[in-house]
Amino acid sequence: MPLSRRNLPLNALRAFEVAGRYCHLGRAAQELGVTHGAVSRQVRHLEQVLGVELFDRSHNRLALTAAGRRLQGTVSDALNRMTEGTLYLDPEAVAGTLVVAATPSISTGWLLGMMRDFGRKYPEIELRLLNIEPWQKELPAEVSVAICFGEPTAPQRLLRPLFRERYFPVCSPGLLADGDSISSPADLLRYPLVHDQHGRWQRWLALHSMDVSNASHNLYLQDAFQVLSAVREGCGIGLADRIEVGNDLRNGNLVTLSEHTVEASQSHYLVTDTAQRISVRARLFSEHVLRELAAVGVDIPPLEP
Repeated sequence: MPLSRRNLPLNALRAFEVAGRYCHLGRAAQELGVTHGAVSRQVRHLEQVLGVELFDRSHNRLALTAAGRRLQGTVSDALNRMTEGTLYLDPEAVAGTLVVAATPSISTGWLLGMMRDFGRKYPEIELRLLNIEPWQKELPAEVSVAICFGEPTAPQRLLRPLFRERYFPVCSPGLLADGDSISSPADLLRYPLVHDQHGRWQRWLALHSMDVSNASHNLYLQDAFQVLSAVREGCGIGLADRIEVGNDLRNGNLVTLSEHTVEASQSHYLVTDTAQRISVRARLFSEHVLRELAAVGVDIPPLEP
């Protein structure tokens, strides 16, 4: 029988969404307050109804299949929207202040846009943004949600790996001479290279058997936020990731100069209180961030058991 609103296996879909989020039946059972076997039966029932395998069960661990990944994203988004819809019926239930922390490059690169959209949806929530440093270990106690570059020390909180980005050369179109073309990595050395404290250019150039000393000019700045500002001003070529300069590339403020990339030295992490302690405001915001990142193509790994 074709599925419709009348016969959707809602309990099975809910069990599958949690199991797919963790890729672990035990943690799914703990969140749902049922037994391990109950979750397994619901998932098996859903697979039978749909006629597809949603999990790869080889090697003694669960992993979503391609069909499972597609369905998990759809079901998760639907459940999030239903949850948000019920909460929004009573604005007083979410009213209050939410303190968010991030590095300046994360904030200006993509987080502020997400905060803008979240604020429009939940005007009752007063957002406060604090700056933290890359690799900062200790987070201020008042922070409810943090997006960190590098894993912090937060034993009483939930740390979720988001992604480990890859960096590629970008610059302002006005920096390039008329008719000049960049056809090889060596061509970049004709222009100033803008560096931050992470040493990305050294690693990128080393992949092509080159060194920063070969550049016509090197500009050294304190952090990635300053690098992006300098690159937008036409000071030189910088290394950036697809998320932090996505809008710049789409509107033509920056251009990509090479497909060659270098991996970030650290991952980004989403830090919140645990499921038992997290506030409604923090949960809504963290789910909003995860959803927005997924919408721009970020493949967020499932939580480890």
